[in-house]
Amino acid sequence: MDDRGKPTLHDVGALAGVAARTVSRVINNEAGVSRDTAAKVCEAIAQLGFRPNLAARALKSDRSLQIAILNNNPSLHYVADVVRGVSRACKGSGYYLTLEEFAPDDCNVAQAVGELLRSVRIAGALLVPPLTDDDPVLMQLEDHDIPFVRLTPAGNIGRSHAVIVRDAEGIEALVDHLVSIGHRTFGIVAGPASHGSAKVRHAAFVGALARHGIEGRQAVFKSGDYTYRSGMDATAAILAVARPTVICAFNDEMAAGVISALGQRNIVVPRDVAVAGFDDSEIARMIWPPLTTIRQSIMEQAAAATRLLIDPKTSPEPQLIEQSVSLIIRKSTSRE
Repeated sequence: MDDRGKPTLHDVGALAGVAARTVSRVINNEAGVSRDTAAKVCEAIAQLGFRPNLAARALKSDRSLQIAILNNNPSLHYVADVVRGVSRACKGSGYYLTLEEFAPDDCNVAQAVGELLRSVRIAGALLVPPLTDDDPVLMQLEDHDIPFVRLTPAGNIGRSHAVIVRDAEGIEALVDHLVSIGHRTFGIVAGPASHGSAKVRHAAFVGALARHGIEGRQAVFKSGDYTYRSGMDATAAILAVARPTVICAFNDEMAAGVISALGQRNIVVPRDVAVAGFDDSEIARMIWPPLTTIRQSIMEQAAAATRLLIDPKTSPEPQLIEQSVSLIIRKSTSRE
């Protein structure tokens, strides 16, 4: 039930044993739902006395609507690239962009999203991690019959349209390269556990290092929150217990913090300690030395996600777009 005690799409789906999106498809007479499933949904609707959100349904036919980016990610560079990607995909399509930001530590994001959906005309939503895996937020969107796409979700991939990245392949390529040039002791600045990408990258690092026989005290993991400051703090924590020959961060912004923290201690990069990041964001090319990193196109991911929302040819069945990554070697890991 919603906060006014009215049954929602999610309630109907739970009673009928189907996803909320399937309920929406039945209500909107979309193809691809079996007669038996449609009958179960209709029975659940009657039993609960559910009334569809007519305003939300009407919005679907309005071509001059807003795509909302729902975000509580603290990485400014990442979010800026997402905004650029969505903006480019919306240009000339009749859709416009709005950015709804929430504090990273806000425990009431789902409630705020519900209030937003009741008061603002939204044609669709793009969720930025970690909101991509925030179940109460997803339920709000489903209950309000708002189409959405998730960027790099960690779980329940088939719940919605999604764009994911082959993060593990990039980590494996990076570790293989670093081991090939002689590194055997690693510091890892990981991401927050609430981010799906952080979980994937952490598991990939553990697996890739173990494949080369590197584990235990040879690999020190400390967590950051994808911000520059947290990269500095994690570096201090790593150096307090070990002196690795290379420190790898889960994004470029934290890697820049690593380089700064090493510089404050007169530790020269890469002569004394090599540094690597992930993303190949603008900061990777601006800092000195230029950063070895794993390239992914955040802008293209956001653009692809937006096209899934606005393209009328997109199938109602959850679509998955998977993007590749590549290792970019620069001076921050050079042995020359």
